[in-house]
Amino acid sequence: MSDGKQLDYEDESDVQRQVPQGSGNELPVKEGAVFGAIAVVATYLTHLLLTMIATAQSSPIAEAVGTGEDSLVITEMVPSWKAAGWSYLSVFGTGFEVDGEAAALGDAPNHAAAFGSGPGSPFFLSALFLFLVTVGGIVAAGYAVAKYTNADDTVDAAKAGVTVALPYVAFAAIAAFLMSHSYSEVPTVASLIGSEGSGVLGLEVTEYLNDAGDSVTTNAKFGPSMTDALLFAGIIVPAILGAVGGLLTQPRDALETVMAKIQ
Repeated sequence: MSDGKQLDYEDESDVQRQVPQGSGNELPVKEGAVFGAIAVVATYLTHLLLTMIATAQSSPIAEAVGTGEDSLVITEMVPSWKAAGWSYLSVFGTGFEVDGEAAALGDAPNHAAAFGSGPGSPFFLSALFLFLVTVGGIVAAGYAVAKYTNADDTVDAAKAGVTVALPYVAFAAIAAFLMSHSYSEVPTVASLIGSEGSGVLGLEVTEYLNDAGDSVTTNAKFGPSMTDALLFAGIIVPAILGAVGGLLTQPRDALETVMAKIQ
């Protein structure tokens, strides 16, 4: 009698061990956080490496201000780790701002994050490569977590893929908070404000430069929009691409679902 109970117990144990890790209603949050974090770190480091290379090939703005021996002012480049964060967030469509006024990444002087957008730019292939790496990293992470947890169907696979967005939310918040740059020299501040029809709209020269235009009275702070960073780089894009990655583990079921919706 005891042998029969022992056999039943062993059979139940074998069944429990064979249950897929992704079964049930629980989301694989821990697994998603791990795979998502790997993707975030790997893609940011890729942006950092190429930004450092581009920075080494870039020259800062040099402009004569005032008169005399000290008239030449050469401003420093934006640190590569900040510029890499700008490059990274821009892939997701994150907006930027200067003291609350909307700005574009190209408005910020002395940085190598805004790789040329045109085919003729020497950094065009770098920008395309970074875009593909960033997007592909999320899709790959979503695929990996769905595969690792043995998602049973398209719903479980998509849910598993979405969990990779958690580290992206954290990174987007950190990047938006820390990766801002304060311009404090006349050439860069003047370039950032620009003139009529260029530069950041809503900024006035008199707010940042003295009457003679040879001294900065107030620094101009440029950085990512916190709202955009969290919304686009932290939630919407990573969640969608992560879900797509998860669905790639169930290509047949996903196709059948799509066709059923169309019909």
